[in-house]
Parts: sequence; structure tokens; C-alpha cells
Amino acid sequence: MKKRLAILVVLLCLVGLLINPGLAIAQTDPNSAKIRGQWETIPFRINGIQAVHTALLPNGKVLIVNGSSNRNTLTTDNKFVDGVDGRNPKVIDNSAIFNPEDGTFKHISSPLSVQNGQSNDPFCSGHIHLENGNILFISGSNRYYPGELFEGSKQTNVFDWTNETWLQVTPQLKEGRWYPSPITLADGKIVIFSGLKYGKPGQITPTIEIYDPVDNKFHYLDLTYVKNSPFNTKVSVDTYDTIDVYPRVFPTIDGKLLITGDGAGKFPLEVHKSIKSYLMSVNKDSAGKFTVSFEPGPDRKALSKVYGTGLLDPNNEGDVLLIGGILGTNDINAGRPYLGKTKEDLEKEGISIASSLERWVAPQHTDQPNGEWKIVENFLDKPRAMNLAVILPTKEILTINGGQFAEYNPVYEPLLMTANIMSPGGYKTTPMNPAKFPRLYHNGALLLPDARVLSIGGNPSRAARLEDGTVRVDVLPDPKEYYKIPTLRDNAGNVQEFSVEEYYKDPQHYFAEGDTLPFVPAEIWQAEIFSPPYLFKDGPRPVITTTEPLTLKYDTSSTISVKDGTAGGSVVLIKLGTVTHAFDYGQRLADLEITQDLSGTNSSISFKAPKNANLYPPGYYMLFYVNNDGFPSKAKIVNLKQA
Repeated sequence: MKKRLAILVVLLCLVGLLINPGLAIAQTDPNSAKIRGQWETIPFRINGIQAVHTALLPNGKVLIVNGSSNRNTLTTDNKFVDGVDGRNPKVIDNSAIFNPEDGTFKHISSPLSVQNGQSNDPFCSGHIHLENGNILFISGSNRYYPGELFEGSKQTNVFDWTNETWLQVTPQLKEGRWYPSPITLADGKIVIFSGLKYGKPGQITPTIEIYDPVDNKFHYLDLTYVKNSPFNTKVSVDTYDTIDVYPRVFPTIDGKLLITGDGAGKFPLEVHKSIKSYLMSVNKDSAGKFTVSFEPGPDRKALSKVYGTGLLDPNNEGDVLLIGGILGTNDINAGRPYLGKTKEDLEKEGISIASSLERWVAPQHTDQPNGEWKIVENFLDKPRAMNLAVILPTKEILTINGGQFAEYNPVYEPLLMTANIMSPGGYKTTPMNPAKFPRLYHNGALLLPDARVLSIGGNPSRAARLEDGTVRVDVLPDPKEYYKIPTLRDNAGNVQEFSVEEYYKDPQHYFAEGDTLPFVPAEIWQAEIFSPPYLFKDGPRPVITTTEPLTLKYDTSSTISVKDGTAGGSVVLIKLGTVTHAFDYGQRLADLEITQDLSGTNSSISFKAPKNANLYPPGYYMLFYVNNDGFPSKAKIVNLKQA
């Protein structure tokens, strides 16, 4: 009897699979969307616009800004000229808006190319949201010199998201700041770190400026001789420390700013090699004068890196994570074997790409008064630079984009980091399905309000612009000729003329001489969107059904209604992202205290807004509800405001 019953069960299962074979795939296929996520390609439709600077707007659209993109000038006889005319409005007119809801792009105006009588090219600027959702762009490129020497501009611009126009901020910055890092304080003021000077190419400024949106002024402070500042701290007998360009700086629970030492160095700048970290406090007296003070932070377990990513840990409030990066060089061309340097050659020179996870443990989680650093050396599945870390509503982290070198050997598979106290570094890692396109230098990735992740950009070489505005991306650096248009072949060795359309059909189609990896164009103009595994959960997706609240006040309760809510759900706030050069200056996640009533058709959920404005400054956030199976709703965008 038992044997006949077992046979009957097997037959019924086989019949079920014949009727719906997808049932078996969902359970057994290790590459299924439920396990490794799913990609969608979004045709750019606007050729010539990449994505050096990207930011999510309060209406759910994405702002894309590039400025000149540092494109070489190409003469009619295919000669490359190292120089960019940032005062030419046609050269810097490379801005767009992407609408994730319908997958469309539209061209918009760029900032005026000349402002205050000076160049106003937003290429390599810093940017951050203001409390009202507008985006402040800081500095950019004033002048380009041969040999990759840059000057920072003194210009600032504000993008008004409500009517998609540009506003000029006056007065100017006191100092040029090419490659700066902005960070928002609890009261909405913005501290601007580092950057290359105006009028002095290749020199990092040892100053900060604090922008007050209320009085619309920049307050300038020189850090050179401030006690315990990096510029007043010796790292060898005759060498003082510095704050690298695009420094990775984070707020702490008690309102200080952690200067980690990581950044985004640029050849020919001297490589920043330091194990120092610093805690900076900002103070303002009754007369309105700003001062700063420094405390030595804990020494790191490894030397500082460039072009790794970092974030505030969504699962350990106040902790900081640094992931991947380049050790030992500022030359982002390093790693291309046809330029004469193999991986082994570079390692002999002390140059490598990190696969590590470094954690600054906040003082609240350790017995060390200024925190402590820990490191997991081989945390990533492979070395990664130019990667980004996107915080997801489930408090998971998606490490995405980049390559095993900054501009070479792309990494196509994102890595999903899921909190697990038993795993090294506190996170279990799972490789996701591979993207279609390479995303190296100048890539971007943002969490969207529908809980998908936008992946965009990529710029492993300097493209070339002709006088008529045509942009060629079939270029490569060359040790003899500076840059060149290479001879490309297909897999069979046949010479092929480059076509953007053909490349987007098959990114593995072209190969350059002397290279076994597929050719990557100088700029990637096509976007992709990744749907994490949580979007393929069984059962209905929860829906926030209320239109209110639109505004939240610190430490104050609000209520939402959720359709298909569950016991044990959660509500999180994620600040809108603003991304450039392997770092998101906006995102952070607040896990909110909630009370749920499941008695009606819709769940009534009361939640309390964050009380700590140091970690969660005023501005626009995405509010997600996540059910007990880790299935997030679409976000409601709210404004967290000061009292």
C-alpha cells in the first residue's frame, strides 16, 4: 500500500510539472530571479550623455549631469588633442532626466558655461541634496592642463527639481575644489572637504568651507595648523598627512565627522598612504563664527585606498563600512596589460585591488572611546574597485559595478550582502546574476522608489569630441600616441568597424589587438535596472495606501495604512542617493520604531521618525514598508524636517 501511494505521489508531481514546468525552475534553478535577481536593459535614446554625476530627485526621477566629461578634442585627421574648452556651452551641455516609471530619458539644460567671468564646468564636482530637495553642485573643472592636471573652479550651482532649472549660488567658493566631498550636518548646513585649488593645478586645498543655506553664505576655515588635523599630523619623519580628494567622510552618532583616510586620488597626485583616521567637530559661537577641532581617530588595520566605496552600516547604527578599492597608486589606467603592466608587475610595485571589508566600530559598540577599526581581508568574491554599495529596504547591501581594476576587467555580478552575525564582517555574501554592460570608472547606481536599482554610466577611457559635436567612444589610451582609435576585431578575428548600435546588441562583440577581454567603449550610454531577489517573493506585494504624511518631524509619530501588511513587518527611511566616483553622499537607512494594527483590511502602522539628526539630517527620504518575508512596498517619498 505504501509503495503504491509513493508511486501515486510521484505521478501527481510529474503531472504538475508538465502543466507548469516553471514550478520546478523556481525551486531548483540557482540562477533564477528568486535567488539571483533579474536585469532589464533601458535604451538610453540620447547618444552622447553618460552618467558621471547622478542623483535621485524627490519626484522619483533621476538627474544626470556630466559637464564636459573630460573628452579629448579630435581633429578631422583623427589626431587627439589633450584639452577641453569648458567655457564652450556646447561642450558642457550634457545633462538629462531619467524617468524610471516609463524608462524614458530627456535632455535638459546644463549650468551656464561661464559664471562670474570664469569657467563653470560641473565635471568632477561634488553634489548633495538640500533640505528642500534641490541639489547643490560644488566646484567642478576650471581648467584642464596636459598630463591630467586640473584646477578646481570656484563656482556652485543649484538644480531646482520642481521646474528642472539651474540656480546660481552667490557668492562663490573662496577656494577651488575639484573632487570635493560635501556632508550634511544635523542643522542642514553642509561641510565641504578637499578638492584641487583654483589657479594652482594639482594642489589639494587644506581647507574646508561650510555652506549655510539659510544665509546663503560659505564660511572658510584653514585646517593647516589646527591641532590634530590631518595637515598637522606627521605620518613620517618629514611628511604630514592630508585629506585626499573626494574623501570618504561620515557623520557619527554624537555629531562629529569621521575622516576615514580613503578617497579618490588622481594621477599625477602623490598617492595617499596612511593608516590615520580623524574625528572632526564643528562649532559655532554666539557671534556666528565657525571653528573646528580634531581628535585622533583609531589607526586602521590597512593603508588608505582610493576608489573603493563606503557607507553607514544599516544593521549597526553608527558603524562605517569601507569596501574594496585601489592600493598603492592613483593611476586608474593601471592593470591594462597592453599598456605594459600585468597584475604581477603591479603587485611587485605594491599596487593591488582590495577585496576587503573594513569596519569602523562606533564607540557605542565598543569599549574604545573613539571607536576601533576591524578588517576582513578576503570579504569580496573578487577584488573590486569603482564599486558602489546600495542600501536596500531590507537592510541588505548590494555591492555593484566596478572592476578588478579601475578601468579594466569589469565585474558584472553584483554581490548581495545579508546581515549574519556568524559571517566574517557580519555579512553573508551571495553573487547575483550578471549585468549585460561593463560599469567601470564614472559609473553610478541608485536605489529607486520602486525598490529596484539603477545601474548607469561607465567611462574607462577619455572619449573624443569633434568640432561638430560628434562624440567617438571607440578609443583607447596608447603609450606612444597618447590616445588612438584602435583596430577592432570580432571573435573570429575579422576586422570590424565600430558601431554603437552593434555594441549595445552584443557587448562581447569587439576585441582590441593585444587584449583577450572584450573591448569596452570610452563611455557607456545605456542604462540597466536590477531587480533584487526580494521582488520575486511569493504572495502579494505590500502597498502603502495613504497619501499622508508628506512631512515628518524628528522623534514624532505618524501613521500609514498598508494593504497586505503582515505581523513582524518593518518601516525604514532611506535618504535619496547622490552618486559620483564610487561613493553615495546621500544614502543612509533609519530603521524606525513601529506599532502595527492588523485588525482591518489595511494594516494601520504607527511609526516614529528618527531622533538623531546627526545620522539622519533633514531632507527627502524614501519610506518603505517591508513585510515579514522581506518583500518591500514601493516607497512613499517624505520630507524629514527640522522642528
